[in-house]
Amino acid sequence: MGIHAAGTTDVGCVRKHNEDSFLADSTLGLFVVADGLGGHAAGEVASRIVVDTVARFVGETMEKDRTWPVEYDPSLSYDGNRLKVALLLSDQAIAEDIRRNPERETMGSTVVAGLFNGPKLTLAHVGDSRAYILGADGIRQVTRDHSWVAEQVANGILTPSEARVHPFRNVITQALGNGGELEVEIQNLELSISERLLLCSDGLSGMIGDKQIWDIVEQAPDLQQAVDSLISAAREHGGEDNITAILVSWESEEA
Repeated sequence: MGIHAAGTTDVGCVRKHNEDSFLADSTLGLFVVADGLGGHAAGEVASRIVVDTVARFVGETMEKDRTWPVEYDPSLSYDGNRLKVALLLSDQAIAEDIRRNPERETMGSTVVAGLFNGPKLTLAHVGDSRAYILGADGIRQVTRDHSWVAEQVANGILTPSEARVHPFRNVITQALGNGGELEVEIQNLELSISERLLLCSDGLSGMIGDKQIWDIVEQAPDLQQAVDSLISAAREHGGEDNITAILVSWESEEA
């Protein structure tokens, strides 16, 4: 399919449990990072529910001739609908697990997911797990954090540098399983041959800056070594949270 990917997750230097989950499935063209919330292993349960639910629904909808579980959104592409519904189903699955296991009532998860159709990329996210596009000219964050500090930056109250160290930087405004009205953000992009997609939890983006991320990826000889170096750098800067990263590149069939 022309898709190459590498992904790794690490517990970090502070946490006792890894509550992140990820999926890198080049056959489906599906890549997911989920950052669980709730502690005491409940976050791990939530993030795993997300990854499993998204993978199952995307796999089931490879063919368009099927019954749709919710109202189809004509404003979105077919893949946009696939990811949106997959995240809504994940939200419902977490809520159902909490009903069966009330001791997990505080659990939830952020998520960022990318679905490829050739070089065409559909992104969906909820929370502050991020997607970046890295190219020869630099790095750009293509998702908008659903967080308190991101809202303050958007309103001109905080600068990005102030937001990085603000005591409320980990306060998110959207998460799967939190019981509120969910707004899944969907966007359509196209990845050029010279670009790479990075999906990561805030255990990476909260420890090292965008420029350092780009430098590490540019200097690495391949995707796996780039991911491993990103994880190592986040640990060297404190590793205060679980760290998960997936790098994806695309090559045309003629390449």
